[in-house]
Amino acid sequence: MLSNRVQGFTLIELLTTLALLAIVSSIALPAFAELIASNRQQALRNHVQHAIQNARLTAVLQRKAVELCGTSNAHTCNANWANGWLTQVIATQNVLSVAQLPTPGELRWSGFGKSIRFHANGTTTTGNGRFYQCHKQKIAWQLIINRQGRLRVGSPAENAADAARCSA
Repeated sequence: MLSNRVQGFTLIELLTTLALLAIVSSIALPAFAELIASNRQQALRNHVQHAIQNARLTAVLQRKAVELCGTSNAHTCNANWANGWLTQVIATQNVLSVAQLPTPGELRWSGFGKSIRFHANGTTTTGNGRFYQCHKQKIAWQLIINRQGRLRVGSPAENAADAARCSA
């Protein structure tokens, strides 16, 4: 004998399931947002690191002075690194590459000069300094360049010691 009984979920079962989904979502979403922010920070650091290494390599291979500088209009150098940067041969002002940041204001530069100038031997006598990115009033990462043109990533201890740079 066949039963006409309808199978389904009760209202209490549906509400319990929705409550559990809400709890799991409230735990997972902040962690997911932090993962996305971390990936964006790492991508920006890699982009800057590649640009510096490429500018130095170009200077050495072409035996010409090359400048890496901040730009707000993608055509001329200025001290504004927040929107992006450009790489150019100093003598001819020939622009080799331009990078524009998807989110302006993330990149900061602190150094002796407003730009980084690589000589034909790869050194940068007045370009020593550091690029850094702030996240939640702390330094997410630093790229430190010395006068020999060498680049290194700041340690967590250095990032913590320089956290005051992000409070301003």
